[in-house]
Amino acid sequence: MGGYLRAMRQYAVFRGRASRAEFWQFTAVLIGLVIIALIVDGAVMQNVDAELQKKPGGIFSALLVLAHLVPAFSVTVRRLHDTDHSGWLVLLNYIPPLNLVIVVFACMRGTAGANRYGADPLAPLTLSTGSATAGMRVDPVSAVATPLPAAPVRSDVIAELERLGRLRREGHLSEAEFEVMKSETLAQVRR
Repeated sequence: MGGYLRAMRQYAVFRGRASRAEFWQFTAVLIGLVIIALIVDGAVMQNVDAELQKKPGGIFSALLVLAHLVPAFSVTVRRLHDTDHSGWLVLLNYIPPLNLVIVVFACMRGTAGANRYGADPLAPLTLSTGSATAGMRVDPVSAVATPLPAAPVRSDVIAELERLGRLRREGHLSEAEFEVMKSETLAQVRR
């Protein structure tokens, strides 16, 4: 379900890469939704005249397919990018014997590491403090680094330090306990 939601959030993003899991989760959920929509359409069509019942599909399945048309194309293009192929190959879907090529590419493992379409969607985004991207946010779709906003001073940390000081003054904490708890609280700010 996570892959489906990720694909829907990137509704019309045709750049970047999509992992196999994202693509197949989107496809599986979409197939399930289409089956449910067809069942609902069949139930609704029970009360309609016989001529209209002979036509395949219905309003619910048509609306569902329309709503998922752009996301399906975009996740397929990004899946092709993950295998280092051009997104234009998605047009092979319209040529019946050649549309199996898309299925083969969708089953293939993506290119390890970054390729010409962006960063590996399976690679964790780790930034070391000495790198050129330290203090930067990296967009996983475009692999572009942007500066992170400055972290605000946390009032809850100040309140916690004041509480610890009060407990020490009142004799509930020893000096050693106070120092340990103070350093733990300050370490949370540095993370």
